[in-house]
Amino acid sequence: METGNFDFETLLGEGSFGKVYLVKRRKDGKPFVIKAQEQNAQNEIINKMIKAEVECMQILRHPNVVAYHGAWSESSKFFILMEYATNGTLKNLLDKQKSPLTENDAMYLFAQVVLGVNHIHSNNILHRDLKPDNIMLTGRMGDIVKIGDFGLSRDLQESNMSHAGSYYYIAPEMLQKKPYDFKSDIWSLGVILHEMLTLDLAFPATSMEEIIEMICRNKPRLFQREQLDVSKETKIVVCKMLIKEPSRRPTTKQLILCPYLLPFVAKVYLNLGRAYSVPDELFDLKIFQPYLKSCDKSSDQTKDYNDNICT
Repeated sequence: METGNFDFETLLGEGSFGKVYLVKRRKDGKPFVIKAQEQNAQNEIINKMIKAEVECMQILRHPNVVAYHGAWSESSKFFILMEYATNGTLKNLLDKQKSPLTENDAMYLFAQVVLGVNHIHSNNILHRDLKPDNIMLTGRMGDIVKIGDFGLSRDLQESNMSHAGSYYYIAPEMLQKKPYDFKSDIWSLGVILHEMLTLDLAFPATSMEEIIEMICRNKPRLFQREQLDVSKETKIVVCKMLIKEPSRRPTTKQLILCPYLLPFVAKVYLNLGRAYSVPDELFDLKIFQPYLKSCDKSSDQTKDYNDNICT
């Protein structure tokens, strides 16, 4: 594989990660994305990020994860060939919104995000940089989710993991440089879902210091926009994901089986025509009962969510 097999159409983005292009394969005109990164023997961090992204994408095969099509070196550059998501990112969608997504639309997209992250976690991988910028949208209606950008992903068994990603979405344990695991990705999912439902950040701040202080010490500022049409059950799910103690957050398996999300998971399977069966372990009540019990208990609370759930 070489760059000569492709016509470079558009520069989609650039940064410390390199440049991302929309390309078309010359033999058939099929669109792809190519990420190009200068190889730098002096920059070990960038080289590790490239290696991590390729290793993760080689392992992951899921309808809600960006598909990997190959990688190669050429002219002192490293190239990664990936699936092209035709409708931009979730961030693009939210930036264009004058009002929040409807709860049904948000939960349908979020169900796909959870299914993709569940697949990532089932392969013992943390994404570590989940945010709207890294959630791509594709399909005729722009409602099919593809999770991408695995440059900051790490194998759970890898030692010396340091915090990374965009601060608004990073879990408190990562910012405090404490040990962390899959539950850190769950925190990011909570921030993302809240933003989809409100167009507001759970921890709004203007400086990095303030962001870190709010995330580590303060309660999230949730559902404060007036005239929001969000069910109590969905608010509970968001709050559960934003509990500061990682062990008290749900897993992706528990989220998939959550009675408030399960109908949207079913809709995803029906709409995408997935013929395979869900693994039996997803329906093991021993996995789900503790979380279901905690949701039921939370449903009985009558005080403000910030005071009683998001602690």
